[in-house]
This record gives sequence, structure tokens and C-alpha cells, in this order.
Amino acid sequence: MSLATLLIPLAILVIIPLAWYAWRLTRKVQALEAEQEREEAEAALQLRKHQEELISDIRFVSRSVLQQQCDITEGVLRLEYLLKGLDPDVWEMEELASVRAHHTATRAMPILDEYKALTPKQQFKIDKERLTLEHDNRLTIERDLKWLSTYSFPQVTLIQ
Repeated sequence: MSLATLLIPLAILVIIPLAWYAWRLTRKVQALEAEQEREEAEAALQLRKHQEELISDIRFVSRSVLQQQCDITEGVLRLEYLLKGLDPDVWEMEELASVRAHHTATRAMPILDEYKALTPKQQFKIDKERLTLEHDNRLTIERDLKWLSTYSFPQVTLIQ
């Protein structure tokens, strides 16, 4: 027997298992890539759903304030949180200048437990200040909220 006759079967015995192993690894990589694509698609879907919920909540709060179902100050505080969660640039837009000004004037006011811990006299003073601000800013805030309730959020790309 020649050397070539011995090497050919030996080469086949080495190459076939290596080819099978390479094929198996390729299938594993393809499966991992497919799983990663599914996870990315699911994450994008969840993000889109979250964005749509934020937009719906923003419009709901805006309309609630406009229909006087929600205090201006409460609505402004909620809108600041929602807008910064969706698109912080919208919060800085000129169309919301009155809303931002009201937020700046009221954000330090105590709420919930802090408010309850105050004496009735302190609560009255804060309520009077808040109601005066709401009265003075009502028209401009309503204008801003009418704009916001119809704004399409073009910078939020996943919802398109």
C-alpha cells in the first residue's frame, strides 16, 4: 500500500467529524442570532407600547386639566414626569413655556404626606399661593395644553 492510500481514509476520518462539528456550531450560532432577533423585536414592541401609553397618558392629563377634572398644578407635575419619560426635548419647547413656568413655581410645594404634616394655617397659605398661581396662569396654560393634546411627537421614532 502506498502512503497516499493510507492518508486518504485517515483524512476522511478527520475531515468528516470536523465538518459535522463546524455544521453544528453554525446551526447553534444561527439559532442564537434568531433568538436575539426575536428578543430585539419583542423589546421594540414593548418600547412602542410604552411610548403609546405615555402619549395616551399625556393627552389624558392635558384634557383633564382643560376640562377642569384635574387641578392645574397636579396636571403640570404629572405632565413634566410623563414628557421627560417620553421625549425630554418636548418639555423644553417654547409652546410649553407657561407649563414649565408653573412647574418651576410649584414644584417645591409639599404634597401628600409632607402636606398632611403641615399645620392647617401652613396648608391654607400654600393652597392660597397655589390657587393664585393657577388663576394667574390658567389661560396661558390652557393654550399650551390644547397644543400638547394634539402634538404628534415626531421625534419619537418607534411609534411611527
